[in-house]
Amino acid sequence: MNRMKRLFGAFLLMGTAMLIASEEPSAESEIFVEESEIVVVDQCFFTPVSDYVDKYLVRLEKTVPSLVPVNEDFSYNYIVTAKDKLKKVVVEDQIPVGATYVSSSPTAQIDGDTVIWTLYNLEKDEIVPLELIVNASTVSDFTNCATVVAHPEACTTTTVGVAALVFQKTTPLDSVLIGADVPWKLTIENTGSICARNVVVTDVLPEGLSHLSGDNNQVIEIGILTPGESREINIDSVAAKAGEYCNVAIITASNADSVEDEFCIVILESGIEITMEGPEMQFVGKKATYSMTVTNTGDIPFSDVVITDTVPAGGKLLSAEGAEINGNTAKWITDFAAGEEKSFEVDFLVMKDGDYCNEASVSTVDSSLNTSASACTEWRGYPALLIEVIDTQDPLIVGEETTYIIQIANQGSAADTNVNLDVQIPEGLSIISIAGDTEGVITGNDISFVPYPVLNAKEIIQFRVIVKAVDTGDLRFKAQMSSDLLQVPVPEEESTQAY
Repeated sequence: MNRMKRLFGAFLLMGTAMLIASEEPSAESEIFVEESEIVVVDQCFFTPVSDYVDKYLVRLEKTVPSLVPVNEDFSYNYIVTAKDKLKKVVVEDQIPVGATYVSSSPTAQIDGDTVIWTLYNLEKDEIVPLELIVNASTVSDFTNCATVVAHPEACTTTTVGVAALVFQKTTPLDSVLIGADVPWKLTIENTGSICARNVVVTDVLPEGLSHLSGDNNQVIEIGILTPGESREINIDSVAAKAGEYCNVAIITASNADSVEDEFCIVILESGIEITMEGPEMQFVGKKATYSMTVTNTGDIPFSDVVITDTVPAGGKLLSAEGAEINGNTAKWITDFAAGEEKSFEVDFLVMKDGDYCNEASVSTVDSSLNTSASACTEWRGYPALLIEVIDTQDPLIVGEETTYIIQIANQGSAADTNVNLDVQIPEGLSIISIAGDTEGVITGNDISFVPYPVLNAKEIIQFRVIVKAVDTGDLRFKAQMSSDLLQVPVPEEESTQAY
């Protein structure tokens, strides 16, 4: 009964409403019965109490329930409002005697009975809620006071900066042909926080490149680059020599580290060549074979390369494997990989002696590259001597005469020289007379004619030997021919029967 009276008194002191139960209490009320005295307390009617501290820079508002049951948790709620930008705010409160700490949000520092929150870097008008939960373990009046301390700040900023250069050198080409223009783009940027001073770009072109001005050592003064500023520099050059070359450029400044960049380019050489081989000498009317070798001497492939061979006037084209033939002209169209070599052949003949040169050419499809080759041949006619011997009368009766006609013909296409004729008369025949295109000398039964100096192509010379049969038998008339061409004599004989 005394406990209820104290509780009821606390309600009156704190200005909260009290309700005396009527004859029929409501379901929301709890009835305490002790010594025939009935007291009704409304458990839902807990009026919070609050207070605040406004210290110009910060406002701290604290709220707590005015009435709580014993052995139950209850909360102290705080609202911290920054009225200006604050570096730090410290809120402290005490856990009342008779209460025990349960938790805090955000988690506070607990030092004995002191609860401390430290808040950092609050912006103006920023609101931060705090909560402290305790448990009321005894019946008592809990009075505790929270404090707030604000730490304003006066701030200045000094920027300690650095100039930092970034450099890139590029060309839109990975490879070019000798003689082509090679443009370079140099991009310089200051990525630092202060100006870069006395910025200078030095670009020394390698030996495979040449500057249009003739000076391969390019020095460009930029001056000042502000933070974030970039510059582009264009340098024109020409590819001068085949190979891979790396162009290195350096950028320096008086207050920044130097940087360099390089870009490599391949300079290619294009070239195509043709060589031809053929016989130094060939006989008229005989086939001669000419071999051509075409080589892509450059570093790039070619498509639709045209190779043309035209047989010289006076010649006749016989064959050219794989070619399109039009009259005395053979033409091939083919592709060449870089460094590839291919061979081609033509066969032709000439019908008249003389010096003839076979010429061939090779050209790329755009005619940017073309070259030719030739092979010359001495075409000679060749002598072809034929000896024939006939007798005008056969058989003979002893005492009768016959005439042997010896005919030498040059069936070839060239003259032969020093054509010589020797005759052997068999026993049984006696020489009566001799005649011919050259004089002859009789020695016993042998006759030697003076060599005929030049027997031209298709020319025929003739000799006559008149004999008389002086004995019977199979009589063999023998003649042999020799010349500068025929080092070994060619024999011919005619049989005559004598009775």
